[in-house]
Amino acid sequence: MKKLALGVTAIAGFAFATTNCLTCHNGSMAKKLDTLTPKEITAKMKEYKAGKGNSTMVSIVKGMSDKEIAEVAQKYGKATADKKSKK
Repeated sequence: MKKLALGVTAIAGFAFATTNCLTCHNGSMAKKLDTLTPKEITAKMKEYKAGKGNSTMVSIVKGMSDKEIAEVAQKYGKATADKKSKK
């Protein structure tokens, strides 16, 4: 039962993270994500996945794959020359 609860929490965390990052990361509650590069976001999220840092972020990120972390970082990270050229 405990594993099921952890799995549900991980899925819910990922669903929340990929759709609602800006709920908190709007500059008033947490650092704006567009001030960080995708590489910086990825590094920080991997720290959270390892259980280090903010407990809310640890619970959100722990169920995410490396691919999902990279996708979130690209979506919300500071625009790079490559991202700007695709707009």
